[in-house]
Formats: sequence, C-alpha cells, structure tokens
Amino acid sequence: MAFNWRPTNAPLQTRYDDIWFLGPETGWAVNSAGQIVHTEDAGATWTVQHTVDADTWLRCMSFTSATDGWVGSITRRQRLWKTEDGKTWNDMTDPLPPLPSAICGISSPAKGVVFASGTQYPNREAAVMHTTDGGQTWNSISMAAHANLLIDTYFVDDLHGWVVGGNGGTTYDQLKPVVMFTSDGGKKWENKLLNSGIDFPTGEWGWKIQFLNTQVGFVSLENDTAAAILKTTDGGQTWKRIPINDPQRNVELEGIGFLNDQVGWVGGWGHGFMSGSPDGTTSGTTDGGATWFDADGVGRFINRFRFTKTEPIVAYASGGTIYMLDMDAAALAAAPVVVEPPIALAWDSLDIAAQIPEGAKQLTVTVFDPRQILVKVVANEQSPKPGSRTIAWNFKTDDGVDAGTGHFIYRIFIDGQATTGMAVRPARATPDDLGNQVQDLIRRLASRAKRAHEDLVLPNESGEPVKLKTLFDSPLDLMAALVRGGWIIPGEPDRSMFLVAIIGTGPMQGVIGQADVQLLSDWIAAGAHVPLATS
Repeated sequence: MAFNWRPTNAPLQTRYDDIWFLGPETGWAVNSAGQIVHTEDAGATWTVQHTVDADTWLRCMSFTSATDGWVGSITRRQRLWKTEDGKTWNDMTDPLPPLPSAICGISSPAKGVVFASGTQYPNREAAVMHTTDGGQTWNSISMAAHANLLIDTYFVDDLHGWVVGGNGGTTYDQLKPVVMFTSDGGKKWENKLLNSGIDFPTGEWGWKIQFLNTQVGFVSLENDTAAAILKTTDGGQTWKRIPINDPQRNVELEGIGFLNDQVGWVGGWGHGFMSGSPDGTTSGTTDGGATWFDADGVGRFINRFRFTKTEPIVAYASGGTIYMLDMDAAALAAAPVVVEPPIALAWDSLDIAAQIPEGAKQLTVTVFDPRQILVKVVANEQSPKPGSRTIAWNFKTDDGVDAGTGHFIYRIFIDGQATTGMAVRPARATPDDLGNQVQDLIRRLASRAKRAHEDLVLPNESGEPVKLKTLFDSPLDLMAALVRGGWIIPGEPDRSMFLVAIIGTGPMQGVIGQADVQLLSDWIAAGAHVPLATS
C-alpha cells in the first residue's frame, strides 16, 4: 500500500506545533503566527479563530469534543486558552498556579479534566498541573524530584497517564530520558525507565508520546547526534530503545506517529537544528522500527502526528505546515499543489521585510530562537509609516549577547494580524570570514602541528597522497584536503571525523581551546568554505 503525504491548504506560516482532528474533516491547529486555526473540510479551507499576542508561542492542544478544547503556550505570561463552543477562545491564565511556568504538553481525557506538563526548559522547575472542574481550580504537582524537563503528556482517564521528558541537570546536554507513569491522578509517579537496563546517551530526552492501544506505545527521543525512539508492547511497563538507522542518519526527532504496529514515521529538525541545514528531515518504517528509510516526502520539521479514530484512519502531521496522509492515489493527484516557502540563510543580520498598510495603528516584530524562546522585540511602533519596510536584526539580544545559530522564526504583527518567516543562521559569521579565521588558526598552530603528524597523508587535487605535515605551510590547501579526504563533511560538524573523532575524542582532544573548536564547528556548519588565495 502506498503512503502518500501532501501539504494541506493551511495558512502558510513557518511552523505548526500541534494539531487535533476529531475525525477526517474537523480539526484545529496552532502555528508560529500565534494563530489557532480551524478546518471543517479536511484541510481544504481554514479559518483563523484566534490570534494571541506577538510575544506568545502556542505549543500544544487537546479536545474532547467539537466544543470542548484547550491550547497551551510555553510563554509564562499567557499559558492557557479554552473553548466551549469550538470557535471562540478565552485566556485561562489568571487562575493558574505558578508551576509549570510553561505548558509544553496537554491532555484532556474527559470534559473539564485537564493535565498540562512543562517546562521544556531544564533550568526551570518541572511540574504538572491538573483540573477536574474545567479550569476553575487547579492542582500544581511539582516534578522536580523526577525530572528537570517535561514535554508531552498523555492521560487515558482522570487517574492513569504519562509524561515524558528528561532528568540529570539544568542544561540539555546533561539530560537522559524519563517516562513517568501515574495511576492515581498524579499523586505518585514511577519512572518506567529507571531500571530498564538501557544505556542512554547523555544529552537525550523524551519529546512526544503515542499509544496505539492499551499495549503498544512509542516515545520520540530528542538528541542532536543519535536519533532513536522508545517502544513498549506491554502497556508501558517496559521499554526498548530503537535507533533510527535510515541513510540520512536523522537526528533531533520530535514528532512520532505510527499508523499501526508496523508502519510509522518520525520527524523533527534533523541535522538542521544545530548545524543550520534548512530542511527538517523525516524517517519511516514498515517493520515496526527494525529498519528505517528516508521519508522526507512526509513533510519538514514534524512536531506532531495525529490519527483519527475512524475507519479508514486518516492521518495528519504538523511541522512546516499541516500535512495529510492520502492513501487514495486519485485523490492525491487531484489535490492542489501547495508550495512551502523557501528558508533563507542569514549571517551577520536578519532582514525582515514588512508591508505596512495605510492606517495601521500598531507594528510589532518579534524573533524566537530554535527552541521558540522570545529572543528580541525588534520593532514596536505606534502608527507606523505605511509602505514597504526592511527591519534588520543583528542577532543580538537586549543584553548585547549573540543569539547563537540555527533556525530563527520572526513574527510580523500588525493590528492583530500576524505573519511569520524563518531564516537559518548556520554560523556566527559569513563563510568567507570563517574560512579566513580557520586559515589564521592553522597558521597559528602550524609549527607545533608539523611535529605531530609525521605519518598521516591526505589527497591533493589529483587524488595523490600528500604528507599532512607539509600542508600546514599552505593552510588553504590543508582545508581543501580535509574536505577532499572526507575528514570534514561540509554542513555537518556532528558527522565530520576531524571534529568528532580527532578533536572530540581522539589524539587532539584538549589540544586546542574551546573557542577554536567552536570556530571549526561554525566553519564546517557554514559549508567549510575555502577562501580564494590572495597574492
């Protein structure tokens, strides 16, 4: 059977974090413009039901009926919305307890019953909050004893449920996964991975959870170097870690979705999350996870899969836009072609183009970093001048700190109407600048390096072996030879042997400083550009 995915006609924004479909036709979604959108015709047309403030990031949603739904946000100031008619949305933040300060996962197993988990930030206290009266009162449950970070949650009723995340430290690189289970509504919790015997790598944590039935379930694991999932076949009592072994070596997984116990997909940021490659990658399996293949045709930057409880099952995914699984070849051929916008590259400055209409009263431009944290309010103007504008951001925060690399999402908010765009900053300087800095680094290390590389060789332009020590007298030739010899893979520092195996864990470990290691990583991420020789 063919499994063909296609984009729906959802409003073209740069990211959709979550979706919820009650059946094949009726669904909702939240996106990077701060919009809650709705369809009643399987994604052919959409309406914007609500738009939140310019600095608020919507993350998750849960519905129990066409009129009863909830939306959570990872922005502390506005954390929760509720609908009682499926159309209008009310801010429910005021009665909320202080914890969790961000809502990354939400589950409503019955009308008026809600469990919400957070935060996605390991330096904030993890917690779950719970209501049984539709949000009038809440119980806050600290999870600090169990986790440093909580992401997704899934409850089957008001007593039995799961939350996934990570534990081990206050930064992401210290974490290992946790899968927490409660059978009494959150009074007591048990980490089902505690005595699993799995040797989890550090810098990995749970992101999304899906149960196919009472016995079979899956958890996606976010990790920027080694993609994997968890699978259970005994109702979550025991779990197995399954590596993703597709040819593209997918990493940084977020969304996970299995149509049945054999057919499933995982997606997320791919190598692009940390290295700057603009396309989020997706992987698929048809044998329950034993083997995987590249499945980028599903969509990019997938954060959530949802499957209807109908026959036949209809599947949707949210990421770069909203995607739909169409197993009907004729319907797929007749579907309109939706072209997702390209993702720009930026180095020193992010130029944000805006069109200001006549009579506009308010313009706000905000920028969010790769983890959707508000980084900068770039513009905040009353009665802005109409016409075309280019608003430049120099990648600095309000404190003058460099905002780093990766994907940045900007939101243009004019009188309650929002549009978004995305740019990738692969490195903190242009490829030429980085190449020149690496050239200077090689010159600085040359005298010492020539004494330590007596027997190593690299290929020259003709493919003939040349002693490595002789190349230190010509830094540009050395840079080209490292790429030519496969020691460096342009655009992928985490797969470059020179950085990972030679400097990271091999003979050069600790020989050069962290700033120089970062320079080499940035240079590789930006494409390992070799500058032209100058006389």
